[in-house]
Amino acid sequence: MPTGLFYHPVFLQHEMGFSHPERPERLTAVMKFLEEKQIIDTGHVVLHTPSEVKLVDLERVHPKDYIDLISSASAREARIDADTRTSKGSYRAAIFAAGAGIQAWNEIRAGTLDNAFALVRPPGHHANSQTARGFCLFNNISILARYITSTVPDSRVLILDIDAHHGNGTQEIHYSESDILYLGLHQDGRTLYPGYSGYIDELGEGNGKGYNINLPLPPGTSDNSFLQGLSNLFPPIVDQFQPTAILVSAGYDAHFRDYLTNLQFSATAYLKATQLIMETAEKYCNGRVIMFLEGGYDLQALSESIYNTLVTMSCQGVPIPEEAPAEDPRISPYLQKLLSELKTLLKPWWNISK
Repeated sequence: MPTGLFYHPVFLQHEMGFSHPERPERLTAVMKFLEEKQIIDTGHVVLHTPSEVKLVDLERVHPKDYIDLISSASAREARIDADTRTSKGSYRAAIFAAGAGIQAWNEIRAGTLDNAFALVRPPGHHANSQTARGFCLFNNISILARYITSTVPDSRVLILDIDAHHGNGTQEIHYSESDILYLGLHQDGRTLYPGYSGYIDELGEGNGKGYNINLPLPPGTSDNSFLQGLSNLFPPIVDQFQPTAILVSAGYDAHFRDYLTNLQFSATAYLKATQLIMETAEKYCNGRVIMFLEGGYDLQALSESIYNTLVTMSCQGVPIPEEAPAEDPRISPYLQKLLSELKTLLKPWWNISK
């Protein structure tokens, strides 16, 4: 079965103002690049037009008064915080972005797709249940996670977040849940938005204790250290958690050309990370992976990295090779020590011996 690429022109109607980094051109550049590379509608990657989310599915994460607030803010073209504002088309774009993941999941369950990539905006992982922030209005990945656990008996969902910014909204929504596990690798919050979260001692609370895992990466982290951290944590957690599905907050702002962050990933890092994700998913959840676009603001880096992701997901096409900048030699031993500390903290719940 093919990989589904979920995209709708309505996503271009969300505008946050001249020179804002989270702009419609992000998606038009990606779509143009994918068309030039002739990867779409080849039988391996199939373009799907998503439908808007149903209110009952949106309300599993966001209360009705908050949904109404976003609708009203969109009608008024209101500014929500220093980084996040709305335009006339924002609410409509947001409800289609929230619906894309659910439609992708239903196609996978029906056997018409192997996996899917939701090329959506606005992004979602900074929004919690009642707060829009960090360019995000509704939390797209959490809406799908709750949909799965509410409609599939005894299901479990693993959310992997590889955006350079910590997925603070996703973490907050699921912090006390054990059927939805959050694993985030991101730039250290002492050096990047949101700043207050994403540290190794944030392990969840109540029933969710042990089901929230963070690995904050120091500025300058490049491909090898990132991939080492991911390979240390992701496969053994998946092995023990046994998820029904793996959802990925696929941010590409950790690329070395991205101007909002200080990480040093290459397009090849995203290729290799996707290979690890897909190989692990094939082993434990029949390859049921849905990726959601989050950040990524350099148009060339974003386009090439998403292309490499889709090449891997669909087993079609020739990857774009790219070499990352040299990494500061102090970073690898620092991350080894941090990983050791994290594994010690996780021992009551997870055996991570690698």
